[in-house]
Amino acid sequence: MILTGCGLLTSTATFAQQEWLPDGNLGHPAFQKLVGITVGTQGVGAEVGTPLSNRFNLRLSTSLLPYKGDLVKSFNSSSKYNTDFKVEFMNFSGFIDWQPFPNAGALFHKFALTVGGAYFFKAGGNATVMLNEPYYVGDIAFTPEEVGVINTTVDWKGWVPYAGLGWQNLVIAGGFNMGVNLGAYYIGDPEVKMTATNWLSSNPEVNEPILRRNLKDYKWLPKLEIKFAYNY
Repeated sequence: MILTGCGLLTSTATFAQQEWLPDGNLGHPAFQKLVGITVGTQGVGAEVGTPLSNRFNLRLSTSLLPYKGDLVKSFNSSSKYNTDFKVEFMNFSGFIDWQPFPNAGALFHKFALTVGGAYFFKAGGNATVMLNEPYYVGDIAFTPEEVGVINTTVDWKGWVPYAGLGWQNLVIAGGFNMGVNLGAYYIGDPEVKMTATNWLSSNPEVNEPILRRNLKDYKWLPKLEIKFAYNY
């Protein structure tokens, strides 16, 4: 009797995670309550989601992408410069998914169009540039610090809209599933600030407007993301 009751409970829980598809087969719905982790071009993050109806879904997520590095480059001169840079993206996002093909087969039954937005607490980076070796005037050597340092900051932080598409709730096993999202944030023009010291102090007057002009075309921030989640 106890075993029979447990079997009925298990069957009921399994059925609650399924629905009748248009082709007459029993399958999983496009949207379910979930918690998961994400990885992609915006770094790593976490996500929660809940259905609003059979065809609409709400997702809230956050992600973080920190990256540091350095490189040595000549910048079209005979002298080599060392560049230390740091890039950081951190955001909190909200998305509404819409299932456009409710009568499609199993794969496109999980397809969704997405709109939403994000607040970027951090979005951009900074770079510090100085000579990689002493600079000589005749026999007199000047250290890289004496020649000067150029510091550049680029910042897109604030509210931005998002549009994209993807597949949600692709079942792996049991309550575990995965999703794929592809889209872009519209981040607009960045704030650019360049400062310099010593011999290089006049450099920002020439190069800051050039950098600002070059970055005007980078108004879209692409997003490719894979999600691993659990339905509850």
